Amino acid sequence: MNEIIVPIDITQEEKSILAIFSIRQFLLVAPPGFFMVGFILWGNLPFISGVTDLVFRVILFCIVTGLGVLLAFFKIEKYELFLSDYFLIRWRFKKSQKVYTNL
Repeated sequence: MNEIIVPIDITQEEKSILAIFSIRQFLLVAPPGFFMVGFILWGNLPFISGVTDLVFRVILFCIVTGLGVLLAFFKIEKYELFLSDYFLIRWRFKKSQKVYTNL
């Protein structure tokens, strides 16, 4: 019987939540998503009322949830990093102690 060897990519994240999300992706998408659904249902924006308030809340929902999805799923191929990891590394580098020398 012929065997087919399937290569396994060990760099890929394990999808452990609903076989769709890794834990990192779930934590980047679910809390802002739940918060924004609650904001759409029960929140209000000051000085705006009626349908305009609802439209602005839906726009905020799309922006915040879109940013969460972008951070969780978009991978920068040049660095082989997800966008969230890329921003985290850049932020840590910017805040780190640097030593400047004269040559």
